[in-house]
Formats: sequence, C-alpha cells, structure tokens
Amino acid sequence: MVCKKDKIKLKILDHNDANLIQKLQKNSQENIWTKASLIHLFEEGSGSGYILFKGREAAGYIIVRILQDELEILLFGVIPRYRRMGLGSMLFKKIEKCIITNKKNRLFLEVNNNNQQAKDFYSSMGLKKIKVLKKYYKTDEGQEDGLMLSKFYI
Repeated sequence: MVCKKDKIKLKILDHNDANLIQKLQKNSQENIWTKASLIHLFEEGSGSGYILFKGREAAGYIIVRILQDELEILLFGVIPRYRRMGLGSMLFKKIEKCIITNKKNRLFLEVNNNNQQAKDFYSSMGLKKIKVLKKYYKTDEGQEDGLMLSKFYI
C-alpha cells in the first residue's frame, strides 16, 4: 500500500521539535533520546532531519548528523500503523537528495543485527554491510551485535 503524496508533508526539524521526536520514538517502539541530547544535536552537533506528517499526524522522522564528506543516520522511525506505505522510503529519499545536493560521498548507519525488517528496508535502499559491530547494542537480555551499513554516492 502506498500513501497519496498530497496528504504527506515533510517539516525540517529544529530544537523546538524535541518533544515531538520523543513521542515519535516512543510510538515507533524505538529507544528514546533525552530532550537535552536532541537539543544538543540540533544546536551543537550538526544534526538535522525531517518529520513526516500524514494529514495532521506526525507519522515518522529521520535525524542525521553531517560529518565532513559523509552523513550518518542517527535516528529513523515510522509509527507501526504507517509502515509498509512508502513513508520510510520518502524520508530516506529526501535525505539522499540532501546528500547529492551537498556533494557528500557516503551515507552510513548502525542497525541491530536482529532487526530484520530494518535490514531489509536498508538493503532495498541500496545500503551494503560494511562490518559487524560485536555486542554493540545493550538490551534487557544482554548485548546484541550491530551492523554498520553504508552507501556511496560519488
């Protein structure tokens, strides 16, 4: 199922959106960053990103950090009831346009090796596995491996 684009709006993030990002993280079943960490990222840490609205409801978000000639996806989520509608792809493609416009060489991110849905999504967007990050994620059950994924543009 694909959403009609006329009902979709992308808003550029700023530090005033920290509470909304936390709500989206909770509703997306993602780890929740502190408000102070989000504000610091936007004000001091070269963070930027978008919130995607479907109608009036915030349905997803993507937050990146700009590093010299590359971009790192730090946070990315879509509320479960809006998944499999192409919204994540819209957010990802918007970031790709930023990469190309700003002449960045590479996009990278880390993902939990046990998150098959995310790994499948990133693979469909053209990201490739760079390396395994042993015991990268802390969980209630212990530690889990992560994967570093990357895509080159230039």
